Amino acid sequence: MPVNPRGGTILGLPVVNDIGALPDGVDIAVIVRPAEEVPDILIQCGKKGIAGAVVVAHGFGEWGDNGSATEKRLRNALAESGVRIIGPNTSGMVNCTAQADLIGLPELPPKGPVSVLTQSGGMILTLLEDNRSINGPGFDVIVGLGNQADVGYDELIEELGRRKSTGSIAIYNEGFANGRRFIEAAELVSQNCPIVMLRGVRSIEGGKAALSHTGSIAGADEIASRVLPQKGVILVDRSDELLPIAALLATTSLPKLQTGVAVLTDGGGHATLAVDALSRAGVPLASLSEDTKARLRKVLGEEATVGNPIDVYSAINALPDVFPKCIEILASDVQVGLVLTIGMFGGYHIRFNEALLEGENLAAEQIVAFKKTTSIPLVFHNCYANRMLKSDDILRDGGIQVFPSLDWAVAGSRALFERANWLSKQNSRDHGVTSESKRIVVPSGLSAETTAREMLQVLGVDTGEWSAASDAKSVEAAVSNFATSCAVKLDSSVVVHKSDIGGVHLGITRESARAAADDIADAMSSQITPVTNFGFIVTPMVNSGVELFVGATNDPVFGPVIVFGSGGVLVEAVKDVTFRAAPLSPLEALDMINETRVAKLLDGFRNYPKVDKRSLANFISSVSNAIMSLENLAELDINPIIATEGGIYPVDVRLVGK
Repeated sequence: MPVNPRGGTILGLPVVNDIGALPDGVDIAVIVRPAEEVPDILIQCGKKGIAGAVVVAHGFGEWGDNGSATEKRLRNALAESGVRIIGPNTSGMVNCTAQADLIGLPELPPKGPVSVLTQSGGMILTLLEDNRSINGPGFDVIVGLGNQADVGYDELIEELGRRKSTGSIAIYNEGFANGRRFIEAAELVSQNCPIVMLRGVRSIEGGKAALSHTGSIAGADEIASRVLPQKGVILVDRSDELLPIAALLATTSLPKLQTGVAVLTDGGGHATLAVDALSRAGVPLASLSEDTKARLRKVLGEEATVGNPIDVYSAINALPDVFPKCIEILASDVQVGLVLTIGMFGGYHIRFNEALLEGENLAAEQIVAFKKTTSIPLVFHNCYANRMLKSDDILRDGGIQVFPSLDWAVAGSRALFERANWLSKQNSRDHGVTSESKRIVVPSGLSAETTAREMLQVLGVDTGEWSAASDAKSVEAAVSNFATSCAVKLDSSVVVHKSDIGGVHLGITRESARAAADDIADAMSSQITPVTNFGFIVTPMVNSGVELFVGATNDPVFGPVIVFGSGGVLVEAVKDVTFRAAPLSPLEALDMINETRVAKLLDGFRNYPKVDKRSLANFISSVSNAIMSLENLAELDINPIIATEGGIYPVDVRLVGK
C-alpha cells in the first residue's frame, strides 16, 4: 500500500495520503523518504501499530557530523515509537520463502536454504549472480543491514537460526555495532545452523597501547580471525567463496571425525592442485585400506593408481560408468570422511564423444541414488560446470554441489571438516568462570606488579612464589626465605620497562640482596625524573625452560580477549601469538597452544624440556576466567612465563587499567 501526501496511483495501486489512514494489520513499512522525515514517519508507524520498518533512506551517521543529529533524532523516535528497523542506509531485504521483495529486484531470487546478511547492496547482487552462475540452491532471507541503528547481526542470526527454512547464513561484514553480543549469539546459532563470513575493512587496526606488549601485537584482524572461528563462524578470504561455501554447508552432511578426503580424479594436474590445496588448508587425505585399493583395481584395472588421489584415467574406455562404483567403494572405507570428485565428470561427451551424454546422466542419477544411502559428504568439481550440464543439474537437484572452480571445492571441503571439528568440541566447553560476586576494579594506568599478582591470585590464577619488600633489609629477608637464588625487581606503578633503567637484578643470594636493593634505589634516584614511590618484589630464579607469553586485552569490538604465544624480549618482533575470546575452556586453550610455532618446543624439541601442555592450558584458562572479573581492564601481560617439566612459572606480571 503506497503512502504519499500527494495521493494518486503507483503501479496501479491507489496511494494512501496518510499513515493513519491505512487499514489495521499492516506488517511492515518500507521508508524511502529523505532522512530528516524518517523520525516523524516512525512515530506515525508506531501509533498505527506497525511493528517494523526497512529504512532505505541515507543521510544519517554515514554522513559524519552532517548526519549525526538526524541519526540521534532517529534513535529517539525508535525509543518513542517501539518500531524495530532494518537500516537506515540499507538496500532493503527480501524474503524469498514468503515471496516478499523489499529491495525492488526485477525478479524474485529462487527460494532455497541460504540466508544472507550484508552491509553492501553490491554484495547482495554479487551473491545473487553467484547463485545463478553455479545453479545454486537459492535463498531464504536476504537482509542489507545498513547502519545497524537498531537491529544488528546478533539479533538477525538468532532469528534466522530459528527458521527451519534457513540451512546456512552467509555474512558480508564491515564492522559490528556490538561484536561481543555477536559472538555470543554466533556460538549458540552455530550449534544448529552454519555461519559463513567474508570480512571487509580487515587492514585497519585499532589503536595501539603503549604500556603493554599485548597492545602492540593485538591487531583488529588478528583477533577477529581467531575469535570468530572459536565461536563457530567459518571465515572465507574471497568474495567468490562466500556463496559456494554457504550453499555447500546448507545442503551437505558433515564428515566423521578422525577421517580424511578421498580424491577421485581423471587428471594429474587437477589432482596435484587439489592435494596441494588440501594440504595448505590442513585437511588430511584419507589413508585407504588395502581392501579398498583391491576393490578399486577390480573396477579400474590392475595398473590403476589407487593410492589417493585415485586416478580413473586408466579406465578411460569405461567412463563414465566407473564414477558411481568408485564413489561407493571409497565411501565404504572407514578412513574416508568425504569424497571429492574432480576433473570433467559430466563433460566427457563434450571432450570425447557425444554418445557418452546418456551414460553421464545415468551415472549422475546413480550417484544421487547412492547419496540417499550414505552419510558421507560428496563434493564435485567439473571444469565444464559453467556450461549448465544436465548431469550437474541431476547432482545438484539431489543435494550434491558441483563447482566450476577447484578452489571452491577444496575450500568447501575444508569448511565441512572445520565445522565437524568445531561441533565435536562443544560438549567440553565448561569454562568454570569465576563467580560474578568477585569483582575487582583495576586502577587506571599501570599497577605495581605486587598489586597485579594479588588481584590475579584472588581470582584463582597461580602467580607462583613471590614476596613483596619495602627496603633493603626486607629484600634480604625475602631472599633468605627462598631455597634458591632470586630475582630482585623494582615494584612501581610508574616504571613500565624496569630492566631498561636498572630496576632488575638477577641471581641474587642472601649475601648480595642488600646491595641489589641499594643499586635499584640508586638507579631510581638518578633518573631525570626521580622515582620516589616504589618497593621491591622478590621471586625465585627459574634458570631454564621455554619462555612463553600470556596476555589479555579488552578489545573494543569483542571485549575481553586472551593472547598466548612465544614470550621473552622478542614477543613483539616474533609475534608468534594467537587469540581467543574470554572465557575459554582448557580444551580451547590447548588448541591455542597447538596453533603456535612455540608448541613444537613444548613437546621436548632437542634440548628443551617437555612441558605438560594440559597444565599450561589450565593456567591460560584460569587467566581467561580471571579477566572476566577485572573491571576497567585495558591490558594484562604475563611475560615471560617459564615453562619447564616441573611447572609453569610467571616471571613478570604487568596490569594496565583504562
